[in-house]
Amino acid sequence: VILAGATAPGPAMFFASERETLTPARTRARDIFEKTGVQPKVLSGKNLSTFFGELRYAIKLVLEETEILFFAALQWVVIAIGYMVWTQVLDWIPDSAWEEAGRDDSEITFTFLSLALTGWSFFVVAVASYPISLLNAAITAAHYLRGSGQESTIARCLGLAFRNLGHLWVFTTIDAWITVDAILDRLPRKRGRRTPLAEALYYAWKIGTIGVVPSLVAGRGYASAVRDSITLLREKPVRTIGIRMGYSLVCWIIGIAAYVGGFYYFAAYGKDIHGPNGVYNAYVLMALPIIIAVGVTAVLIRPFYLVMVAKLYTDVITVGEDATALTASRRFDVPAFVFSTLLGVLLVAYFFGDQIGLRGWFEALAARAPDVPLVWIGH
Repeated sequence: VILAGATAPGPAMFFASERETLTPARTRARDIFEKTGVQPKVLSGKNLSTFFGELRYAIKLVLEETEILFFAALQWVVIAIGYMVWTQVLDWIPDSAWEEAGRDDSEITFTFLSLALTGWSFFVVAVASYPISLLNAAITAAHYLRGSGQESTIARCLGLAFRNLGHLWVFTTIDAWITVDAILDRLPRKRGRRTPLAEALYYAWKIGTIGVVPSLVAGRGYASAVRDSITLLREKPVRTIGIRMGYSLVCWIIGIAAYVGGFYYFAAYGKDIHGPNGVYNAYVLMALPIIIAVGVTAVLIRPFYLVMVAKLYTDVITVGEDATALTASRRFDVPAFVFSTLLGVLLVAYFFGDQIGLRGWFEALAARAPDVPLVWIGH
């Protein structure tokens, strides 16, 4: 079984002003699609050809600046750890809740239990997004340093990445949440399926914000980042859409392969998951194929995509010398402090959840909400 709906309510109460500034990028992207007639199709040979056509510079840079692969590998580690930490919440939810979800065919309603599950999921995504945003920015910084004729090192890349990390962290959290929700929504399930409108809005967001990361790394704010992204799409629609949708197609291929491989892996090794904590054990068992798929994407695909986007950005948008100028470190780094605090809370919850009463709390929520608000997806 697969969980969906955990992200359905969404963290609407968080980052309201940031989302208000970023969301117009999606609307303006859809307008450009209509005016130019260039559509974001996943199954497009033209988009795939554009993607591979942009690979030459990316491969050259990655091979020469090997710190990029180091950053990519760290992203893989972060996502793998984040997934394993997330599964802990499934262990806290009692088996009776899952059994009720399997029997209940009535209308699903959101209750305290679903909100708690959503909160934990968002918490993990937000904490993991800090190092992911830092590493995305570091990969982009390698291109900036190379373009300015400076030496690209781990320390210099991280130094540039840290400059605007607060903005990058918030954007990455929002973007990651949208991505997770889309992935879950695409999985097979008993009732309903992902609509074409939802898919169109998703890719409008992804393409409309394609230039946000390189713009933020260059030291700009959200409003400027949105303008830069739309400028890329307006001036280079074929290239911009081709890079993003070619990347999506490659990710789709990896994802489908992982899904099929996971099915056979589950059939071969999942015979002992029908006892207590069956759902938790199933997700732990599926960690291997999921982490392998994430590793292939994070290490072998994504760093090249980020370099392609960075090059597209600097080919269209003028980036001044200040983009590669290291600034003096702040005495008190607010994003780092917030991240450290959240990480500490997450680790305490993960390692000492039983001792501080989280398991009992989830059991109490389940007892109060017999109609468990978890969407049951077909086997």
